[in-house]
Amino acid sequence: MTRRELLTWAARHSRGGLVASWIGGLGYQGGLLALPWVMGRAVDAVRSGDRSALLLWAGATLAVSVGLTGAEWAMRWWSTLAGVRTGNALLLRLADRVLGWDAATAHRFSAGDLVVRGTRDTEQVTVWLSTVPSLASGVLGLITVLVLIATLDPMLALIGLGAVPLLILVNLWYPRRYERANEELSAAHGARADAVEDLLSASTAVRGLGGEAVLIERHHEASRTVRDRTLALARVAAGWSANAPFIPWLATAAGVAVGGLAVLDGRLSVGGLTAFAGWMALLGRQVMMLTLRFSQFGDAWTAAGRIAEVLGATPSLTSPDSPKPRPASTELALRGPSDTGSHPSGPAGGVTVTPAGREPLVFPEITIADGEFVAVTGAVGSGKSTLLRLLARLADPDTGMVTLGGTGLRELDLGELRDTVTLVGQRPLLLSGTIADNLRLGRADVTDEQLRQACRRAAILGHVESLPDGFGTELGERGSGVSGGQAQRLALARGLLRGSRVLLLDDVTSAVDAGTEQRILDGLRDLRVTVVFATSRPAVAERADRVVHLGVHDGELIHG
Repeated sequence: MTRRELLTWAARHSRGGLVASWIGGLGYQGGLLALPWVMGRAVDAVRSGDRSALLLWAGATLAVSVGLTGAEWAMRWWSTLAGVRTGNALLLRLADRVLGWDAATAHRFSAGDLVVRGTRDTEQVTVWLSTVPSLASGVLGLITVLVLIATLDPMLALIGLGAVPLLILVNLWYPRRYERANEELSAAHGARADAVEDLLSASTAVRGLGGEAVLIERHHEASRTVRDRTLALARVAAGWSANAPFIPWLATAAGVAVGGLAVLDGRLSVGGLTAFAGWMALLGRQVMMLTLRFSQFGDAWTAAGRIAEVLGATPSLTSPDSPKPRPASTELALRGPSDTGSHPSGPAGGVTVTPAGREPLVFPEITIADGEFVAVTGAVGSGKSTLLRLLARLADPDTGMVTLGGTGLRELDLGELRDTVTLVGQRPLLLSGTIADNLRLGRADVTDEQLRQACRRAAILGHVESLPDGFGTELGERGSGVSGGQAQRLALARGLLRGSRVLLLDDVTSAVDAGTEQRILDGLRDLRVTVVFATSRPAVAERADRVVHLGVHDGELIHG
């Protein structure tokens, strides 16, 4: 998706509100154009001494003012409503896209930069949408002003038209400079968001190492860059907003002189000169408004490009166009290339995968039977976590294939696969909110009894019930209110609540004591699902049906 396509989608999504706002904008422009004219007629009535005409035009001025107020309210209300609704829809599109990414795609963007794209950039598109109706009606109003001036006096028309080329030059000179400065400012905001994220989340971890000073300096440097980029953008914006209206104001001065001579010669009434001055003031106001609208469009154009990059980031892990039915069996297997039956990497090779920043790993051919409890052991770096990622299809092998019930994972619908296979990581992420909110993540239909049962299997129920607010206890940001072992057990309970037929566990008992570990294993043994438990704990291996040991020999993985 390009930025043009994104803005076109946004305009179409909010077209109902934008049309209603544009109709209000036409009424608003009509009121602005009529006001100088009726005031000019009132001035002529004063000069002629006609009291009835004066009262008539004073009443007309009041009626135009009331209509002008109502039209402006309608224009702003409907445009704001349309912009906010579409902004929310755009944010949901961003979230839906990001949630579907694989790790490789997610690593293209930093967390802070994504936050800026989802907040500041989305807000700029929303603001632009709310100004589209006033921009469209404002251009029409600007043209109408020039036509009305032409009806007063040919010389005044020439003065008004003479301002147009200068206005065009000004609005050609500034937009590109504004866009470039705004892109640099957006990038600086993203970098500072990353620095803030590191400062808030990592400062406690490095406090004893003297690293907090480095994080603070990084934040200060990023803030200085934001300041400099903001001032650079402000200089461009200030020149644009000041020089653009100066041109019609200069034309007004010339028009007052020419129009005044016309009044003295009897070719123009005082009321006509008053209307001209009012219309020229309106012309200056229109130019200021249009300048602001064009700058807001520049903001939205830059923001749309950044948002389009996120929406256009396509993950490598996708569902096939014609997925095969989900198999009844949950047998998991790693198979080598079908054309050779073995891997060129070595006799033990079955599946090859290259994790980011690491040498390729070669896994043996492994089969895990339906309902089997398998412990995967091995030294650090032997590929235990990578194996689980392959089994969950969070990564695809470079060669060979992974199957579920005899069907390759690449041939299955990703959504159905995620329902079938659940991976619980060693370092789980808990969200701000209550314990119940975290456990029900993705499963709003879970009952309180199901919560209790899952926590009982994860050996965390006693701790939860001992808390004053029980399942309603607030965990704090990223689960800051619980220990590492408690976070692991809550994540395990959350995984159990998904009800998947395959459970992949990545060393989820590494931070618990031996007694708690035994209770967790008791609960897992009662499950009638396939369990693959990557672990470094002997107790898990002892309770498993089978142990797959991954070792490294001459750069290749072996198992026994």
